[in-house]
Amino acid sequence: MFKKITMRRDPSCFCCLLVIGLLLLAGPSARGADLKVERVDGELALRHTIRLKMVNLPEWLSNSENKLSQLFLYVEGTAFKDPQPSLVQGDTLLFDLRRTEQNRDAWTTLLGRKGDSFFSRSVPVTVGFENGRQVPSAANSVTLIRVNEVWFQAFAVVVLLLFLLFYYLATKSDILRDTGPPPEKSRKTYSLARTQMAIWTLTVIIGYVFIWMVTSDLSSLTSGVLGLMGISAFTGLGSAVVDSNKDNEQIQQRREHEEKKKTAETEVEKLKGYISVLQDTINATPSPANLDEQKTTLAVKQAELAAQEKEITLRGVKIAALVQAAKPSVSVNFIKDLLHDDNGVSFHRFQISIWTIVLVAIFIGRVVDTLTMPTFDANLLALMGISGGTYIGFKLPDKQG
Repeated sequence: MFKKITMRRDPSCFCCLLVIGLLLLAGPSARGADLKVERVDGELALRHTIRLKMVNLPEWLSNSENKLSQLFLYVEGTAFKDPQPSLVQGDTLLFDLRRTEQNRDAWTTLLGRKGDSFFSRSVPVTVGFENGRQVPSAANSVTLIRVNEVWFQAFAVVVLLLFLLFYYLATKSDILRDTGPPPEKSRKTYSLARTQMAIWTLTVIIGYVFIWMVTSDLSSLTSGVLGLMGISAFTGLGSAVVDSNKDNEQIQQRREHEEKKKTAETEVEKLKGYISVLQDTINATPSPANLDEQKTTLAVKQAELAAQEKEITLRGVKIAALVQAAKPSVSVNFIKDLLHDDNGVSFHRFQISIWTIVLVAIFIGRVVDTLTMPTFDANLLALMGISGGTYIGFKLPDKQG
């Protein structure tokens, strides 16, 4: 009969089982406890490679259970599961720093953190395992290139040239001005809707190119940014439709008044001829037998003539008013053109201008600080939509864009 073993009689059995269990749970982390990062060579930046000089790496790999694929790059506590390391000279790991779908969020987190400098900061670098355990490292102050200064300077030059081109087109052409013919010896007013659309277009393009330059991310656009672009385009399109409808309505009204005036003028000529004949008949010698009837008819025709002449005068006044209303507004200066309508400074223009400035500032700050585009929520987009709709609604009786 076998003798029953209990932990009370043999406590060493329990200890052995405990050690085996801890080893099994620890996995590669425990087996890699002797690994250490001695130094980091190369430039820590996107599109570059770095080399990690390791201690005890050959001995660690001599264990058949240990593989290079178990090691991940850790920068400032952020794990990069891609790329996989390559072995160089037996004790050196090489990492090719490229942005991929697997490490996109890791790069966004790392590059989005602020430091003492806009261009770079010091970060600890090591390797570790999937369970989050990191090996000891002597590379605690490696310079991370957040933004390449040379590329940034080239980008700044391109942006400056773009702004100069935009300024030239805005001042020398009608790209930002109202539609229609220009006034005599002056320029048309600046259009608030076109200006807002141009500002958002430039802001989004510059932000997108900047993020791509720094992070290689081609999918940085967010639904909120697209929503703002759509609202801006809707405001510009709505403004153009309102202007077009008002112009067409004025043209149609002018044509109707001109036709009625022409009809009245024709009728006046007929009445004048008829009245002249009646007067000759009445003044004839001898007098006609129906003299009283002729005089009554003359009075009626003279009243009709007066009514038609009054109609001509009224139509002429309305045509002159429509001609004056159809004349394009004269530009005063950029700010006044954007904030003024036919009655002076308007609150709805001020409102949409202020919200545009605020959101552009938020957009630029987010891109610079976190290297990502902002995610404007539905409430903010609704607010911009309401501002745009209010602007279009109040624009209906105006003639300025």
